[in-house]
Amino acid sequence: MKTDDLTVNGVRIDRAEANEEQDTRTLELPSGAHAEVRKGFGRDLMRAQRAAAGGDASAVVFALIAEVTHVDGHKIVYEDVLEMDLADVMALQAEVIDENFDRPPQRASQDSSNRDSQSRN
Repeated sequence: MKTDDLTVNGVRIDRAEANEEQDTRTLELPSGAHAEVRKGFGRDLMRAQRAAAGGDASAVVFALIAEVTHVDGHKIVYEDVLEMDLADVMALQAEVIDENFDRPPQRASQDSSNRDSQSRN
């Protein structure tokens, strides 16, 4: 079997690293450290949810930051995020939550005054 054919549940795993390198953004944190944040995937969210046992939304965000971030060339873990300066955490949170992920388009709401509306007053 060639490495190109290596799959898990139908998903090729050998190309994940190449794709992750392409979707990486570098930013300088307020502390002066350099962070590389890659685009997140569903598996990152799943790992973050597992790491943040109890389902606390803030803990999941911190764990997700750890999943997709390297600081000064080193992989970080959840506990590292807890020990970071607040300004650095806020910058990483903004990158991971606000800017790094595409948001689905807003659905247009139906005009309630439309004759075709379900409600007939």
